[in-house]
Amino acid sequence: MQNNESFKGMFTIAAIWNWSAALLFMTLAVLDMELLGLFLKILPQNYLWFHLFFGVVFVFGIGYLWAGQDVVVNRNLIKMGIIAKLWVFALIGYAWIAGVVTILAAGAGTVDLIFSILFINVLRQTK
Repeated sequence: MQNNESFKGMFTIAAIWNWSAALLFMTLAVLDMELLGLFLKILPQNYLWFHLFFGVVFVFGIGYLWAGQDVVVNRNLIKMGIIAKLWVFALIGYAWIAGVVTILAAGAGTVDLIFSILFINVLRQTK
């Protein structure tokens, strides 16, 4: 069984992952549309939903940081993170199959799947 320090480290890495993704995509949407094309085959006509989504991704990163502080007390945050990460993986996976996103975006979605599995493991180890 892992200890709380390893859980804290994992949730800190998950937070950094979310913050990095959110800041990268929001910055690319504002500064460099061509680089955004490395991830999206079809660029949005309006970036309102795009920025709202990545704003929420950023906030979830804060939640992961909090979850790592005490995984027993913050089990519901962890459950919410699992649902969110599985949802993101499913949406990006579908978009990849549909040809809307690139393999880079599909890879990023797979990282969320891996985090969801790790989060489930935390819940299993801290009943």
